Amino acid sequence: MIKVDLNIDLKKIPLLSFEELRKYYNALFNVPTTSTRKEYYVWRITYKLQEMRFGGLDNKTRRMLENMDVKEISTQKMVSGIEYIRKYKGATYKVRVVNGGFEMDGEVYKSLGAVARVITGRKISGQVFFGV
Repeated sequence: MIKVDLNIDLKKIPLLSFEELRKYYNALFNVPTTSTRKEYYVWRITYKLQEMRFGGLDNKTRRMLENMDVKEISTQKMVSGIEYIRKYKGATYKVRVVNGGFEMDGEVYKSLGAVARVITGRKISGQVFFGV
């Protein structure tokens, strides 16, 4: 097992070989992994080292993040009556936020993603598509 140098310059971690990263990861986490992506190891190792050096999240912040309802946050911005306008492939689309969903061309959809899917013909984040 590799000896973990907690003082390693974080900029040097991406320069480590894949095998060195795996050994470093196993030493830090004491859990083997089968990931084949170098970026996975770089991200996890640098995050863990920063956490060890500077401390992790406090309990209050950790609980808040664990109990966070993403749906609740994303719908808070969407007040009934607001219109989102997007030009796509030469056509202009208007979507209005209504009680219970999003209205476009007289049809009500459950999510902004559903509207974006109708417009683009593929699965896409509605918030990204409309820039919300």
